[in-house]
Amino acid sequence: SALAAARREAAWALAEPCRICPRRCGARRAAGEIGQCGAGRSAWLFREYVHLAEDAFIAPAQTLYLHGCNLSCVFCQTGGERKTFPGRELTPRLFREILDNGRRRGAVSVDILGGEPGVNLPALLDVFAAVEDFPLLVWNTNLYITAEACALLDGVVDVFLADVKFGNPECAQRLSGRKDATRTAWERAKEIFARTPDALVLRHLAMPGHFSCCTRPLLEAIRASFPGVRVSLRTVYLPPHSLPDDMAEKRFSSRGDIIRVLRLAGALGLNLTRDAVLWENGMAGPGRLAALGENKTGDSVEFELTINPAGEVFLRHAVPEAVDVLKAVGSNIGDGTGAFTHA
Repeated sequence: SALAAARREAAWALAEPCRICPRRCGARRAAGEIGQCGAGRSAWLFREYVHLAEDAFIAPAQTLYLHGCNLSCVFCQTGGERKTFPGRELTPRLFREILDNGRRRGAVSVDILGGEPGVNLPALLDVFAAVEDFPLLVWNTNLYITAEACALLDGVVDVFLADVKFGNPECAQRLSGRKDATRTAWERAKEIFARTPDALVLRHLAMPGHFSCCTRPLLEAIRASFPGVRVSLRTVYLPPHSLPDDMAEKRFSSRGDIIRVLRLAGALGLNLTRDAVLWENGMAGPGRLAALGENKTGDSVEFELTINPAGEVFLRHAVPEAVDVLKAVGSNIGDGTGAFTHA
């Protein structure tokens, strides 16, 4: 909180006019103007709950979903929710209440995401400055922010959970609308790793049709540039309903896709967060489902259940009611052959 208080002024200076992200849209945020990302003077929360299915090193995670994002990823699972779900202003009082509720329910971290939390940097530093007692603070980010903005988080954030999505500018442009998304995220990750290497965790979602162009070059570059860094490798992809049927990203990952990605990661000797890999590779087992049934926390959550052509079950937002549905429709759940994902 002391560091946040010391850096608020610098953050607001970057927002007047706004130069927080590479778009540099020039919105005067303190005056109430809305940036191209959709963020304004305050941070707005559209969902929160204790997330039991996150990576083991941050779970259970008190997860806060914020409005505002500076990328337009076609496969985004929260894009529609940010547009339709009502928001609450994230005041210091509300943030304290959320943290207190999370502690009572066993949360060991608070996971700030969106959207992209970086676009709400000044408002979030205002909130952090007013709160004295924090759990582990996780910044769940696409790292599409400027070096000046990212440096203001050094020492404030315990974990940068950095989502590196694309292996080349062409895929970045086609899927996120920003050709420089990969280069920018890579530059920020290197800066964080140079300052505080233990604070960086690199997350990559392996998408169907992107093994050679994105997953392989990214994982090889991680080994070369970030020795020993923790890697949260997401091997199960849930295609959004909104994508056209002729897009490669509309299909599910096959078992062959998943095995190929995991074999590459193993051959490269990456420091994987193994629990996440096993979970997403459909090895959860009935004990894990029982744990999910305890997730009676936070907001009311609309969950999504999908069954792919192979009969595997995919779940977003693990709440008790969702688990009951899984048990009712999936005879393969009890022996651990189902596959699951979450957002």
